[in-house]
Amino acid sequence: MSIKSAYATSLFDINEILKIEDEKQKIIALSEIKPESISDPIAANQYYVEYSKLLSNQGNIRAATQLLEEQLNAPRHKYSARYIARFYKTLSDIQYHNNEYDSARRNISFAIEHYKKAKNIEYLTHAITRQGSIELRTSNYVKGLNLVKAFEREYASKLTETNLSSIYYFYGRAYDHINDVQTALEYKIKALEIEQKIGVSDKKQANTLYGIADSLQKIGRNQESYQRFKQTLEIDKKYGNKQDIGHSLTKLAYVAFKLEQYDLSIAHAKEAIDTFKLINHKRNQAWAKHNMSLSFAAKGNLKHALQLEKENKTFLAKTSGDYHIKTSVWNHLAELQFKLGKPKQAIEFAKEALNFGDSNTLKDRRLISLKLIHQGYEQLSDYKNAYEYQKQMVALQTDFHDNNFAQRLAFLQNTIEVKEKEQMLTKKEQENLKISSALAQHQTQQMVFILLFIVFVTFIFLIYLNIRQKKRLSEQETKHLNTLLEQRNKLFSQIAHDLSNPVTVASLHIEAMQHQIVECKPENLNKVNEKLTDLKQLVTDLAGLAKLETANFTLNTQQIDLKKFIDGIQDEIVTQPSKQKITMALQDLKVNTAYLDPIRIKQVIANLYCNSQKYTHANGEIDLQFAADESAFKITIQDSPPTVPNEYLNNIFNHLYRVPNMSNTEIPGHGIGLSIVRQIVTLHRGVIKATQSELGGLKIEVELPIK
Repeated sequence: MSIKSAYATSLFDINEILKIEDEKQKIIALSEIKPESISDPIAANQYYVEYSKLLSNQGNIRAATQLLEEQLNAPRHKYSARYIARFYKTLSDIQYHNNEYDSARRNISFAIEHYKKAKNIEYLTHAITRQGSIELRTSNYVKGLNLVKAFEREYASKLTETNLSSIYYFYGRAYDHINDVQTALEYKIKALEIEQKIGVSDKKQANTLYGIADSLQKIGRNQESYQRFKQTLEIDKKYGNKQDIGHSLTKLAYVAFKLEQYDLSIAHAKEAIDTFKLINHKRNQAWAKHNMSLSFAAKGNLKHALQLEKENKTFLAKTSGDYHIKTSVWNHLAELQFKLGKPKQAIEFAKEALNFGDSNTLKDRRLISLKLIHQGYEQLSDYKNAYEYQKQMVALQTDFHDNNFAQRLAFLQNTIEVKEKEQMLTKKEQENLKISSALAQHQTQQMVFILLFIVFVTFIFLIYLNIRQKKRLSEQETKHLNTLLEQRNKLFSQIAHDLSNPVTVASLHIEAMQHQIVECKPENLNKVNEKLTDLKQLVTDLAGLAKLETANFTLNTQQIDLKKFIDGIQDEIVTQPSKQKITMALQDLKVNTAYLDPIRIKQVIANLYCNSQKYTHANGEIDLQFAADESAFKITIQDSPPTVPNEYLNNIFNHLYRVPNMSNTEIPGHGIGLSIVRQIVTLHRGVIKATQSELGGLKIEVELPIK
């Protein structure tokens, strides 16, 4: 169908074009109109608004927004407040659907301002619900819900059934986001009942059907959900709106995944991606890719699943807000890392997902993240961290369920109040409906009783789960304490052994001199003194180690000049005699100062240097390097043979540990020096690790936060 521009000057002619079902044909017909031929401002408004919507649906976003901005900045006609508002509202809708949330938020506020001037409640309702939707999309769920609730209270007496259907549908979407799915479903059904009653178009009803299908999926009624989404897809294809088609396909992909029909899910997701590519909508492509990744992972194709989610991560990392999809992608990346046997990487992804938004948003997703982190630490046998995250998980579960109960009870109370008001009005208007009103009241009371009973049973069940969870936590804590006790007993045994050796040797020398087996000469007394000196040093080291481990020990951190500090260390080392070749260097110093305890860090460097001197062969090499960047002060020391075998590297920082087959009674020390080093580094919130050196010996790297 085509209408010549010479005749397309009236509102009637433009509306005739808009009746064309095929969107491409509709755009062609509108493009034939010369805007200057439209003399009526109402017709002009209809032309620009509908033409821009069609251009946006076909992916020509720039042309759509330009068309509207031209009329707002340099209008061809003198538009009333209502039609200026309509331009702003349409522009905001297009920006909203294309993730330009700041611009959408600004323009919808202008639309609301003009609709209030025009005193048009119907369009004002649409603008307010769009304003709320922008807040939902940017993860401000409670703010969006409160905006619309405040509007409903202010204009309660003026709202029509059409207005209420829009408001109820918005409430359904909002309660979905705050995880009160049952309330969301009730509101959406109420909206659909009103739409069917007033006879809105099937295109309009498709949006509500879509919302109902989404809620059905969230409460596990997947087969019903799939059929509802198929209904919406058929309506969407009838009208040719690419965004609506893509959304329905994306949801069908996810529900097919939940129904374990993975090939069908992948097919739906691929079609959704292709549809969104036509209109260059990358965010919605990310949702479709995520659903496709879920199905590939379920089929065992982890490589393809991981690739899809990495593509999503790259795109989403550049966007702000949108925590709903981000938490889904990051949590799935964590699950994939577990399947690939990489619990550390899984913990990192899950922690990132946990930190999206604030503590009040996406609590169901936060529970998933906490569960994944707890699982990761359990796999790593890090029971302390596993216990801490399990406590967070229990606390969040309790809060999550308490909030849900509060919301359900609040909704129930509101429902009762509404029913009571309706009954009072009915009594005044129609006395002959008393029996029906009484029956309705009785049914309401039954519903309240049943719901309260369900709430009570659920509460009791949650108490049982909480007690069971606490019991499990207690068992884990007991296991952890037993492990610590076993380690402490082993430490005492090692200390007793190292103390007994010098005491026994010194005692034998003294007895031999007492019984005149050997002469009481200075050299024999010196041997006794050497053993007593060893004993004193061991006691001193143990005392220092115990002091570092006390809970009330604090570091004396201060701002130090790194260059001056490093120069002082180098001067001290140069003046010490050494049998090895010593090299020292300041690699790179990107910052000048750091907050450290200089005495303790000197102790770290001295112990590391002393350890290298003791165990490196004469004429060997010792290399000491310093560096600093914006985040850390780095110390690296490595030496030539002998080295520590790989299987012992993780143990060299343990109390009293000495590497088997390397212990030499001629080399002083008791395996405490490196333990003290680790304690000091830990108190500084730093990290230390040991690896094989390029020189053939041992390499130890220390990183200390500079702030």
